[in-house]
Amino acid sequence: MTHRWSHRLEWWLVRALSVWLDVQEPGVSCRRAMTLGNLGRRVLRREWAWCQTNLRLIYGDHLSQKERFDLGVLAFRNIFMSYVEGLQPDGVRFTGISGTHHLLDAFQSGRGAILASIHLGGWESGLFHGARTLGLPLACLYRPTNNPLSEQFFQQRRSIYDIEWIPRDDVRAAIRALKRGKVLVVMTDINFRQGGVAVPFLGLPAMCPPGAGRLALQLKIPLVPVVVTRNAPGINHIHYQPPINLEEPRSSNHPVEEATFQLNQVFARWIHEYADQYNWLHARWRSRPDGSLWRADGDWSQMAGARVEPFVPVSSRIRTLLAHKTSKEYP
Repeated sequence: MTHRWSHRLEWWLVRALSVWLDVQEPGVSCRRAMTLGNLGRRVLRREWAWCQTNLRLIYGDHLSQKERFDLGVLAFRNIFMSYVEGLQPDGVRFTGISGTHHLLDAFQSGRGAILASIHLGGWESGLFHGARTLGLPLACLYRPTNNPLSEQFFQQRRSIYDIEWIPRDDVRAAIRALKRGKVLVVMTDINFRQGGVAVPFLGLPAMCPPGAGRLALQLKIPLVPVVVTRNAPGINHIHYQPPINLEEPRSSNHPVEEATFQLNQVFARWIHEYADQYNWLHARWRSRPDGSLWRADGDWSQMAGARVEPFVPVSSRIRTLLAHKTSKEYP
């Protein structure tokens, strides 16, 4: 099979970065990841633009321009820290694991279960914990990369997880995994342009993945939210949440939308409390319910006017964090 030169170049860069980051001393890996995070905004300009726009869309004037800048830098660092944890999942330590019984009880129903999560903190370490520490049979929906060489490399690195990786468009494989009694992991905070459901996320309508709510309702299986927060580089805390009560969505005229909204509400408080650890780089609100697409540099008044809730005040934790953050890079 012949691969394009761009695929080979990307594959070489991915491998080189992985070797540079994947060192035995966790402190060295973390410092290197933070260095990449600091450089990220200069290289990933599109992602940086969306990061700044997203923060303004959610917090409005509750964050100054400098505070948005500083929070964006912290978010970039978190992304690269998460990548390091993905390379070295067995090196991650946990200061606490809360609510494990929620997941275990759901699994013991014997009908399969859905574990819903978001790109917050060290989300990948939660996968490793569920599969290797708890010993649960996990399958994870994911988006394959467009580069077959990079995809092969990532899958080789992920083999340590002992998880079945299912392309997110393969609904039949997801259902088969659930019917075999597996726990299906679904990331629910991605922009879902085709086939998404329009539901408020952080007070702003977004096109949300319908899979978690739809499968839980159709198969009558538990839907358990989970978040993983980072206390320090390589030291995380897993928070398993109570299962979503699906009785109310079942009686709704729009059951999938209602179940998705309940999930979004659970995750919202964690995102606000740990806004420095959230993936603001993703163009989460780009696809609009009317089929249009927003740009990061689009009409601010139009975008802000789409909110269905007031702008969100900044948590005291983030206020304290920003008060001690003095960025030398701020223009």
